[in-house]
Amino acid sequence: MAHDLEDPYKEKHLTPEQWEQEAFRLWQWAESPEEVGERLEGEHIVRLVAVHFLVLLSRRQQQVVRLYCLDGLTQVEIAEELGITQQTVQQHLMGKLRNGRLVGGAFRRLRKLIHKEAVAREGRGDPRTRILSLFDKLLDSGITRRRARELINTLVREAREIFSEEK
Repeated sequence: MAHDLEDPYKEKHLTPEQWEQEAFRLWQWAESPEEVGERLEGEHIVRLVAVHFLVLLSRRQQQVVRLYCLDGLTQVEIAEELGITQQTVQQHLMGKLRNGRLVGGAFRRLRKLIHKEAVAREGRGDPRTRILSLFDKLLDSGITRRRARELINTLVREAREIFSEEK
């Protein structure tokens, strides 16, 4: 019995016209230079806020978070570089269970620190407070991707306002 679906791994031979159609289809989904610039600027702002809080972590947690988040290494690569096990890297990042409770972990600590500062600065109208509040909302584990994208766009706009005021 013949199947309607083609094998996705089967080599396909395309005519020049089909190649052109496929290139046009892929081009439509590519980011524009403006979108790339906005995405990179947003990533830069997030890194600036994160680095502010990184100094509050232990030296080893700072090292692991920088390698994981800023350098984009995997837990296994970090373990090899630092001469520790992957499980230890995971514990530095996520924490570990002790007596049925999750303790430690750089990400948990960063979330708490950012939330604490956002609550402490609540009510102030300055752009830095708004950025911190947005960052706190981004760290909510129940957030959807669409809402995260909206918050990141707002974060970029707020950061632009701060940088234009400082110049």
